[in-house]
Amino acid sequence: MTFKLANIVLLMLIFISSASSKTYTLEKFIELVEQNSRDLKMAQTELAMADAQYKEALSTALPKIAASGLYNRNLKKMFLYVDFPDFETGEITTQKFQMSYNNDFNVLATIRQTLFSLQVGDALQAANQFEMLTAYVYDYSHQTIITMAKKGFYRALLFKKVWDVRATAEKIAEENFDNVKKKFENGLVSEFDMLQAEVNWKNLIPETSQAQRNYEMGMVLLKTFAGIGLETPLELDGNLDSYPALPDSLGLETILKQRADYNALIWERNLRETNVSAQKSNRWPTLTGHFTYNFTSSSDKFDFDRQNSTYFVGVQLNIPIYTGGFVNAQVQKAKIELDKTDISLRQSQDEVFRNIKNVRLRLKESYFRILSADKTRETARRAFEIAQSSADNGMATQLELDNSRVQLELAVLNYYTATYDYLDAYYDWQLAIGRVSGVASKAEALLEDD
Repeated sequence: MTFKLANIVLLMLIFISSASSKTYTLEKFIELVEQNSRDLKMAQTELAMADAQYKEALSTALPKIAASGLYNRNLKKMFLYVDFPDFETGEITTQKFQMSYNNDFNVLATIRQTLFSLQVGDALQAANQFEMLTAYVYDYSHQTIITMAKKGFYRALLFKKVWDVRATAEKIAEENFDNVKKKFENGLVSEFDMLQAEVNWKNLIPETSQAQRNYEMGMVLLKTFAGIGLETPLELDGNLDSYPALPDSLGLETILKQRADYNALIWERNLRETNVSAQKSNRWPTLTGHFTYNFTSSSDKFDFDRQNSTYFVGVQLNIPIYTGGFVNAQVQKAKIELDKTDISLRQSQDEVFRNIKNVRLRLKESYFRILSADKTRETARRAFEIAQSSADNGMATQLELDNSRVQLELAVLNYYTATYDYLDAYYDWQLAIGRVSGVASKAEALLEDD
């Protein structure tokens, strides 16, 4: 009975442990980043801000309706004194008329509509341009975050491979030391051989610890990036055995059209250009129309006695005549900002060109390293098979077999390192050409809606 209960408890612990541990493929991990990335949420707030600014600009073209109510309690009455000639005597006499009552009521409602203003058109155009600018900035942030997530995912896989290889090499070195130590105790080898085996083993311990630390820190960064609890066990379902084909080259013009950060600069330039027009529009008059309704009532009681209702319409023309040079200064500042944006565009073109060249060279270099590392891996595998066969036939020592196994592990690790370097460059290439797989463009969706 006790044995069965122990088995049940063990099975429950295994089940709980496996249930708490979460395994993610690259696709599932990216979904988690999309949901929890703080950087991505920050970029999304900028989209909301752009929408709010568009609504603010639109409000300048729409009518404004306002209403107000007023109640006054007159603590002392007011009178009007008028001098009139007496009809009988002809003498001037002063007559007194009551002007106020205990309670005054006043309701005022006004509708205003801008009839002519160049500033309104510029504000609406600027709001649309700012929305596109923000969308492209968001796209580039989105692409960058997903690129970092992909690279971090495969970096953690590589760190795990490095740790496994270092741990295997350390274990083999330790077993070799134990074997040599026994031979020394039996007088079969010298003390120097035993000490050399011990040094070889202990030299590998820091490397294994470093590899383990790199892996664990890589997992911490992944959890933080994806919003996973640091205490939550995390397993990655992926490998470094395959890699995408070497992509084709693209022309600079094609790349610039696709780059979200470059398109953001273009829309920034459009916005600066509109700002120049907006500052110039301050020299033009504005025309506003209004309709007003006014209701008044006065009474010694809480009643609407002595009512008056008035309606009137009108227009107001504002003509700027002299601003002390302020408008000219604002126009000059707007033109300077436009010139600075033009310079940034040219600098961005040069930077994109250099970036593309650099990433392209990294792609090719790592791609050919994979091919070379693959051949070395096959050679090491063949050498291990020969050593294993020789050991089985008594023609090779266990030490020679273990060394052959370590060489194979290192060759495999070099292959995985080359594969990771290629994937790292490949994802940088996608970001550099403005086409990150799995990331939809918010800006292009806006353009299609327009």
